Amino acid sequence: MRFLSNVPIAIRLAGAFSAVLALLGAVILLGLNQIDRIGESSRQLASTSLQNVILVHNAQGAAQAGASLLHSLFLLDREKRIPVYARIDQNARIRDTAISELLVSSDATKFRPTLMRVVKARDAFVVAFNQTVDEVEMESGVARWLMLSKTMPALQTMLDDLDELVQLQSQYANEMIQGIQTQQSAGRQRILLLGLASLLVACVSAFAITRSISRPLAQTAKLARDVAAGNFDGEIPKAGRDEMGVLIRALDEMRGGIAARERRIVELAYHDVLTGLPNRTLFSDRLQQAVKAAVRGNHAVSVIVMDLDRFKQVNDVLGHPVGDELLGKVADRLRSVVLRDSDTVARIGGDEFAVLLPTQTGAEAIIVAKRLLAALEEPISLQGQLVDVSASFGLASFPEHGHEAAELMSRADIAMYVAKQAGSGYVLFESNQERSSEHGLTLLSDLRHALENNEFLLNFQPKMRLGSGVCNSAEVLIRWKHPTRGLIPPDQFIPFAEQTGFIKSITRWVLENACKQAAAWHAQGLPLAINVNISTRDLVSHDLPSFVAEILQQTGFPTELLCLEITESAIMDDPVHALASLTRLNAMGVKLSIDDFGTGYSSLAYLKKLPVQELKIDRSFVMNLDADAGDEVIVRSTIELAHNMGLNVVAEGVENARVLQQLTELGCNEAQGYFFSRPLPAQEFSAWLKAVPSFLAQPAHADT
Repeated sequence: MRFLSNVPIAIRLAGAFSAVLALLGAVILLGLNQIDRIGESSRQLASTSLQNVILVHNAQGAAQAGASLLHSLFLLDREKRIPVYARIDQNARIRDTAISELLVSSDATKFRPTLMRVVKARDAFVVAFNQTVDEVEMESGVARWLMLSKTMPALQTMLDDLDELVQLQSQYANEMIQGIQTQQSAGRQRILLLGLASLLVACVSAFAITRSISRPLAQTAKLARDVAAGNFDGEIPKAGRDEMGVLIRALDEMRGGIAARERRIVELAYHDVLTGLPNRTLFSDRLQQAVKAAVRGNHAVSVIVMDLDRFKQVNDVLGHPVGDELLGKVADRLRSVVLRDSDTVARIGGDEFAVLLPTQTGAEAIIVAKRLLAALEEPISLQGQLVDVSASFGLASFPEHGHEAAELMSRADIAMYVAKQAGSGYVLFESNQERSSEHGLTLLSDLRHALENNEFLLNFQPKMRLGSGVCNSAEVLIRWKHPTRGLIPPDQFIPFAEQTGFIKSITRWVLENACKQAAAWHAQGLPLAINVNISTRDLVSHDLPSFVAEILQQTGFPTELLCLEITESAIMDDPVHALASLTRLNAMGVKLSIDDFGTGYSSLAYLKKLPVQELKIDRSFVMNLDADAGDEVIVRSTIELAHNMGLNVVAEGVENARVLQQLTELGCNEAQGYFFSRPLPAQEFSAWLKAVPSFLAQPAHADT
């Protein structure tokens, strides 16, 4: 069947159908020809043999009739014999005409001897007959004797010869009939054979063509399933020059393209594009595998987390392209130190790097950290400028500092934070470094359980429109109600959550539950806008916009009523990724607010690049606004400049009527603080919202 794959399927089908049709045509032509031959033979039989038999019978009948008339002559008078002679002559003519026609028939040559005997016998009969007639006319006594002795025997001889001729004609007719039957049988066999041949050709063609298509099609389908399953190394079917071959080659090209793109996707998914190092995802996976192997093999695993010092200043002074170049060169130096194939150097975000040492103890990790520090001591040349680079390293080891990958990473993070604060270069984790509550709460473990057991609560603090006293929005704040340790303030767990990365899970919980509650209020006729705080780690996450969109769709909360608050420091930690996330969120219709403005390192000049709609003045400038002229200058300048940029201004920390009045005079748009209300649980806030007083007409004092 291999040769068929080089023939186009259309030609194969056309050839097979043509062959079958040709054989069927041959069957039809053969059948028609057979019918014509049988018809011709039948016509020949009817027109010759049967006609000759009739002629013979005519001759016999005429001769016998003549003999009978001869007998009647003996019984009639002379006068009465004349009509008889006329009838005798008529029969003689019939007899002679029949014999003459037999002599000129198409079969005369086949029966020539018998015909000659018939002619001879007829002539003898005619002579004897005429002699007898003459004697009858002469009334001779010998007439009767002559008729009995010569005429009748001559008649009998002629009749016998004619009978023999009839037998020969009958025999010949039987032979012709048998020939016709033989032709019929042979024709039937030929038609049957041609029919069987047609059927055989049709079956063989159908089998060959079907097999030549179905087999490579099945192989192609298997190849497609392999590609769908991610197996790009499966054997490709042999491709001919037909349509299946074209399909197979196209599928192979598609497989190659998909494999190349998947390799690229995997590379992008598990590697940092800027440095070429493994990213956080791949590092986490390798760390988990290393911990499992360490448990089985009873050996150590160490993790080093590194954060560059003053990287933000490099970005601010020299620009982000130079900062990217710096990260690339730092990655090269780290790679040059970590030489073992089993070790992993990764960039886990921003200016953070991590090193996995799958079989080394904490003491051995310290040696590696010292080498890493030494590798970064020499200044790095960036676009013709030498830049001094320093870093802080945090180390943690299995099993001394944790038995899970996440635990090791969080404790290496804590050690790195301690090293950065102390300026010591590197620090190996110790248990007393882990921040905890005043009751010794192990935050990371308890935070995880708090999320699983729904121990977090949401409070809502109103934002008031100055000039109208209307509350149409609120800031969402999280509280932690521990089952045994009571209410834990946010400042005791939020910084730690941000440091360990657990803040991302907390933010998602807050966003989902806040939108659910606000959507419920919206359904009750309270179209309240909400502000939700977003951390640094949330902001640089690529999936933040898609997650926000998913929550809004699930809860049905209007997009335009959601405002996300971002701190200046969160934006400036990684401005490129932050700006990308903010742009996508803004395009979705989500409002954006700069929280705690004035406490970070950015400027209003950078602020104009951000797609934000709101600016919140930090409480440190607002609380003593009525007593500190310097704060008043800062607040006034901020409000004026923000208004010139088209931003809504919100003042935080309003605690008395004098500050409220001053903010109103300065043109501040909104304010929040204990003067209006402390943060309230959802049910209490709903009741407060329905009974909200007019703060311009009759200020309500705060519960501090």
